Amino acid sequence: SGYAGSNATGAQSVFGVGVTLVGSTQYEFEIFFVLAKTAGTTSHTVAFGFGGTATLNNILYDFVGNDNSSINTRATNIDGILGNTASATVFTAAITSATWYAWGLVKGTVSVNAGGTFIPQYTLSAAPGGAYTTQAGSYMKISPLGASGANINIGTWA
Repeated sequence: SGYAGSNATGAQSVFGVGVTLVGSTQYEFEIFFVLAKTAGTTSHTVAFGFGGTATLNNILYDFVGNDNSSINTRATNIDGILGNTASATVFTAAITSATWYAWGLVKGTVSVNAGGTFIPQYTLSAAPGGAYTTQAGSYMKISPLGASGANINIGTWA
């Protein structure tokens, strides 16, 4: 089943949990999520970013996403973010419809200085009058690549 968020302003975990990362390690990650709401017409935007207690050396990711009033309608304006900060970046226009969907596909790397939690988050600019739910089937995968700061080569690179 989906994970229900809060009808509130501020950052919320996409999945309700975070992953604990090891210090001095470089990771690659992929995230796909769909947020849905069926109530509330207060104007708001949705932003994506990362929270948690891990101290990052750097992060670089590509975010592609959009929002629409129907999950079965192809969006015509895909929003892209090339991010190099964990801070939240808005990826929707102002939303005033009661029924709304927002989705994102995120791929990137993160270099961790001091270990701790790493939490994908969405941030609402205002409480919309109805909470978003992360839809079942949304996911995050993350894998260590090697030591932070190392010239990491996987395979037979020369």
